[in-house]
Amino acid sequence: MSDIHENEVTSVICRNIKPGHEKDYDNWLRRYMALQRKAPGYRGVTIIIPGGSKPSYRYVIRKFDNKTTMEKWDNSKESLKLVEEANNYSTRHYGTSTGLETWFTLPGLKTLSQSPPPRWKMAIIIFIAAYAISTVSRYLLNPFIGDWPVFANIAIFSAILVISLTYLALPILSRLFGHWLYPGNV
Repeated sequence: MSDIHENEVTSVICRNIKPGHEKDYDNWLRRYMALQRKAPGYRGVTIIIPGGSKPSYRYVIRKFDNKTTMEKWDNSKESLKLVEEANNYSTRHYGTSTGLETWFTLPGLKTLSQSPPPRWKMAIIIFIAAYAISTVSRYLLNPFIGDWPVFANIAIFSAILVISLTYLALPILSRLFGHWLYPGNV
């Protein structure tokens, strides 16, 4: 894979359209996208209109060369003026991440604009952590629960693994390997 996309960032913005303002928002979005296309570092945009239980939501997924060019556009007079106008037709919706990339959050990095590490790097770190936790927990607990029914045994070790990965091992390893996971950003 080329190094051209190494620093590329993706941002997801969700807005909840106020009832009766769908056309106003869509017209605004066309103008916003036309100006954003001219911004240095702009790579593309995808619009998602989910329908279903949230038909008033619109997701704007945009890509820029890097965090700096995206922030430059976001802080430009044109962008700020258009975002202020969008507030007349919609409200910004904030959500939370639920993927494995949330295990790789470092202090000082903004995860909404910072791309997660490549999956292969996350897999290596998760393997190291899971292997260490599984080995130690089995070594320490097998004498006590080794004869338990298989489902109870698996439940105990799975709970230890998930809790230890989430609250102990991955936060520590993310900091220790921060320069490798996020080259040039830590």
